[in-house]
Amino acid sequence: MNSLLKKTIFALSCMATSVTFAADAPHWTYDEQNVWGEIPSSLTPPGLPPYTECGLGQKQSPVDLGSTKLVASTNALKMQYLAEPLVISNNGHTLKVNTTTGSLNIGNEQYSLLQYHIHAPSEHVLNGKTYPAEIHFVHSTPDGKLAVVGVFIEEGKVNPEFQKILAHSPNQVQDVTVQGVTINPINLLPSSSIDRNKFFLYSGSLTTPPCTEGVNWYVLKKPIQLSKTQISTFETFYSDNARPNQPLNGRQVLEKQ
Repeated sequence: MNSLLKKTIFALSCMATSVTFAADAPHWTYDEQNVWGEIPSSLTPPGLPPYTECGLGQKQSPVDLGSTKLVASTNALKMQYLAEPLVISNNGHTLKVNTTTGSLNIGNEQYSLLQYHIHAPSEHVLNGKTYPAEIHFVHSTPDGKLAVVGVFIEEGKVNPEFQKILAHSPNQVQDVTVQGVTINPINLLPSSSIDRNKFFLYSGSLTTPPCTEGVNWYVLKKPIQLSKTQISTFETFYSDNARPNQPLNGRQVLEKQ
């Protein structure tokens, strides 16, 4: 594993287990995205990568998924998500559910589910169309490979599993372990395994500092539904916590139907 990926996995682990990273890392906001890459490495805590890739990277995320190349076959996604105690972090940028179980199998590789979090509006767009929100499921292998599954959210029916997040999220920056409440992220995906294997695939980056590249993105084509009230309730915590689309710079977006 190269040193940058080691540092990124360390950062993601910190983000998944505590708010220490959010408190100690250099301050950034979504209003200052044009200067993310200019935060000097001298301000970055030891063990964490500087943010230079946010400004200099050529394979950044998110992107517009509208221009694609159809592929007849690619490795299937096999989500093995489990119910576990609900641990929620308000990290100052989003609401994030921290996990210790759950995995994603892609071909012969197994990725551990580290955490999942929400952006409103969606970060990825489709032919310029923006969805009300998007969930990102962040995974890692032991040797440092990163895979993120993106799920669009559209307005529709109430999602009972998402309601647990809204009902128990802290209003200030902190982690909360909710006693007696479990959550299963499988219920935040399209219900059909067929729909879970219709996706857009491309090579990109984390969408927040340190914007590390080398992330395989799988953005599902079928959105899930939240009610209008659920979407607006999330927006009382965070709205406009979405990075604008980044140039493809010659990258190709694959589409598995």
